[in-house]
Amino acid sequence: MDEDRFIIDTMLWSFSRLNFYEQCPYGFWLKYVQCNEGEPNFFGQYGSLMHKILEKYEKEELSLFEISQYYVDNFNVFVTCNPPKNKYTDIRQLYFDKGLEYLDHIDLLLDKYEILGVEKEVKFEVGDYKMIGYIDLLLREKETKEITIVDHKSGSVKFKKNGELSKKEESHVLGFKRQLYLYSIAVIQEYGVKPKYLQWNLFKDRNWLTVEFNYEEFIEACHWAEEVVKAIEQERDWLPNPSRYFCWNICDMRNCACEYKP
Repeated sequence: MDEDRFIIDTMLWSFSRLNFYEQCPYGFWLKYVQCNEGEPNFFGQYGSLMHKILEKYEKEELSLFEISQYYVDNFNVFVTCNPPKNKYTDIRQLYFDKGLEYLDHIDLLLDKYEILGVEKEVKFEVGDYKMIGYIDLLLREKETKEITIVDHKSGSVKFKKNGELSKKEESHVLGFKRQLYLYSIAVIQEYGVKPKYLQWNLFKDRNWLTVEFNYEEFIEACHWAEEVVKAIEQERDWLPNPSRYFCWNICDMRNCACEYKP
């Protein structure tokens, strides 16, 4: 137990760690305290491949005319896990097709921006806690000098017919926003201004979600991060939070150590 407390007391925090704890304290304990080696999943591998291609495009290591072929050539190399079974559709083929369609019609146009960072590592503090993160793409508009934090997401977000965010999606998007608000701390420290926009490239659905920086939401994200770290520091029970789909298909502790899968 003393060793467990030492690991927690010296931990470098990240949004993903805090988010995982909220999802399942037992899974957090297995992965980050007991240091069990995790296992990848189909969705994570697919997202990683798309991130890699977008990073190469943003760094001009792949041209607009090369990205689709790179995707085709490397899909089976990088995406080795099978997706969950679905009797109605071939999920692997569906995701492959959607990724290729996006890259064939990519709308990530960067001419009017100065690129401040690609997969930019940022270190910052929330209260007394040291944190780390990686900004997928950090942009500054050449004319207005306004800064935008861009996050590439493979997940879906549902919108109403008028383009507004569905009410059912607000809790889902709250996690998106908290992550980028935390990264905003590092942006403010380095550039002396708040980002103007937080933006998500929902590449699988060929859609974008953009919100203006909101100071109250920024403070909420910082408060949330502090409170979750404090909860982890005080945790003693590490109770599981079983969810059949997550436990069997997503959690990287699913096949190596977890004994609570429903």
